[in-house]
Amino acid sequence: MKIVSKARTLDKLKIKGAIIPQLKIFQSRNFLNNKEKITSKIKNNFKKYVAIRSSSADEDQINKSNAGKFLSFLNISSKNEKDLSNKITKVIKSYKKNIHNSEFFVQEMVQKIKISGVILTRELENYLPCYNINYYVGKDSSAVTAGKEGSKNIIYIDNKKYKINKEFKKLIEVVKEIKKKTKQNDLDIEFAVDISNRIYILQIRQLVIKKDNKKLKLDPEKLFLKLEKKIKKLKQKHYSLYGETTYFGVMPDWNPAEIIGIKPRPLALSLYQELITDHIWSQNRKIYGYKDLSQFHLMTTFYGTPFVDVRIDFNSWLPNSLSKNLSHKIINFYLKTFKQKKYLHDKVEFEILLTCYALNTKKKIKERFKQLLNNQEQKTLINCLKQINIKANQQMKVDYSMIANLIENQNKIEKSSLYYLDKIYWLIEDCKKYGTLPFAGLARCAFIATEILNSFVEEKIITNDEKINFLASIKTITTEMNEDLHKNKKSFIKKYGHLRPGTYEITSLNYRKNFKNYFSKNYYKQEKKNNNIFNFSTLQKNKINIFIKESNIYKNFDDLIDFIKKSIKYREYSKFIFSKSIDLIFNNIQDFGLKFNIKNDDLSYLSINNLLELYFNLSNTSPIKKIKNDISANKKEYASNKNISLPDVITEAKDLFVQIRNDPKINFISNKSIVSKIYEYNKINLKADISGVICIENADPGYDFLFSKNIKGLVTKYGGQNSHMAIRCAELNLPALIGVGEQIYNKITNNRFIKIDCNLKKIDFIA
Repeated sequence: MKIVSKARTLDKLKIKGAIIPQLKIFQSRNFLNNKEKITSKIKNNFKKYVAIRSSSADEDQINKSNAGKFLSFLNISSKNEKDLSNKITKVIKSYKKNIHNSEFFVQEMVQKIKISGVILTRELENYLPCYNINYYVGKDSSAVTAGKEGSKNIIYIDNKKYKINKEFKKLIEVVKEIKKKTKQNDLDIEFAVDISNRIYILQIRQLVIKKDNKKLKLDPEKLFLKLEKKIKKLKQKHYSLYGETTYFGVMPDWNPAEIIGIKPRPLALSLYQELITDHIWSQNRKIYGYKDLSQFHLMTTFYGTPFVDVRIDFNSWLPNSLSKNLSHKIINFYLKTFKQKKYLHDKVEFEILLTCYALNTKKKIKERFKQLLNNQEQKTLINCLKQINIKANQQMKVDYSMIANLIENQNKIEKSSLYYLDKIYWLIEDCKKYGTLPFAGLARCAFIATEILNSFVEEKIITNDEKINFLASIKTITTEMNEDLHKNKKSFIKKYGHLRPGTYEITSLNYRKNFKNYFSKNYYKQEKKNNNIFNFSTLQKNKINIFIKESNIYKNFDDLIDFIKKSIKYREYSKFIFSKSIDLIFNNIQDFGLKFNIKNDDLSYLSINNLLELYFNLSNTSPIKKIKNDISANKKEYASNKNISLPDVITEAKDLFVQIRNDPKINFISNKSIVSKIYEYNKINLKADISGVICIENADPGYDFLFSKNIKGLVTKYGGQNSHMAIRCAELNLPALIGVGEQIYNKITNNRFIKIDCNLKKIDFIA
């Protein structure tokens, strides 16, 4: 059976596992010539309520579906001929062209619906074969197609080992039957299930797949069974780690999904590992008084997607002085909580772990560990966490002083006559020692500062608005950048020219090379400086002083506030400085590429380890030929990996085959409410101002140019409340939704207007 229009397909299809509601197809021209006759026919043929659906000649074509382009109406009384006539007229008018050659159909509405939705036979982002079920639990059969709040998503990879939930098993069998009858593998099917568990097929379309993607030869079942073996090995108990097992996530620590993306190219991935997640991350934690995990890498990759090993991460936050018994109890509790609340994978430090001491730490320990730790063990943990704060207060100045060494060495290397490879090697080594290592410490201090500020709010010492105003009063390097932009272009480029969207991506142009596109022509207009001042009241100071005296960590009120302000300021500054090392590394890699005729795009597929290997060793074989061969091999592997979709969190092998997409808890930034047009970053004209909400999957400091574009708000798919963009938006009191997750992100970008209410923590879509 051939897929024709959705009306004709439904009319001809005969299937055993589901019901196709009664329908009648009408020619548009017949209706326009005799409306009363058609509405009377509908009245006589249908008992209660009907759906009036489009079935245009321009709809459901092989190369273009136009799904959702034309109007349809649900729950229309079959006895109300006037309403029927009005709704049918609107459907036909929505065709705009080929009206007289088109048709529409009337379909009986399904009664007593409990689940409804859409099932696709491909993953739309990468076209991997699967069963992609978007569904809504409730009576509203249009909730999924209308993008309403509350819809859910499951990706099911067909396999013999792991089965989908019972409620969807029968639905999958129906889809298989439809695929067999229509002889089509790529389908878009709208369905409903009533309270008696009967399945109804409401619409069937051919899913439009580009020719290149139809050629994909990946076997997801085979791939995931192979990955299952790897995961099982990593999940085993480890002699040097606390915790019976482990899990994996793209955001629990150092936020790889936010910083380098879900499918980073080899150079970005390997550079991030070299500069941070291989050893630097653990070296810093040891310095700050946490458990020594220097023999472990924080991050692993599955088919090109970077994942944080959660057990390694959680172990790294244990104060080093904790006993083995207490450490074992705590880690297993953390792991159990993580598995139960996977949606917190980007908020583990705020919602699951205890890594420092704040006003509400005792309360948190009592609430979380009341069944696990006795009073003495709780006191021990509290004292250990206090020591972390003390160490951070001492270490902050040391870490900040190291940044000056990096600036000095950057200048020396840049002016030296060293060869490209030598420069790359020393830029990396200096960046680790004087850049990312102290940055990790300053970021730790800033997290402690944020925890203390949040505890001020929770303990009702300050309001959330006052917290926002306090953060806005802290002048960071990014505040300076916004002010400097309106002064002198030449000096601005000299100071900020090394920044680029996607700090670790060599193909992304920096501010120096792409200034005219990143910044609008109005950049020179004078901007109001950040003159925000925040003063604590006497009552607030007195309450904070009680905490200071009790904790015995900070000297006095001014000492604590100074720590909070400087840690946030120093974190942003150190990030700004070490990112220049990355820019210099890229400059030298590009010079290397020019000499040996390697294109910039090809360089992005080079692993940094291959270049470092050339610095250390001399081989009898041609090193450049080897480099080019490695690039070619990496390109092929990347092309294959980018089409393999994995869940954001993996707790067991079944998660690979039954991917339940639970969106995380959104981080609402600022105290504002706005209604605005929605812009997607990869679809905007960078030269223009953007008077609306900008949506971007992941964003690092290189995207700060967006704040010069007159944006009204920001949405990111990945990111936590301590991420750069969260801090930046808080500083500017700019409404933002940070880390909304895949489903909500897609829902937002599929709409034109949004209302964001940060006080109520609510979003609405406006037609």
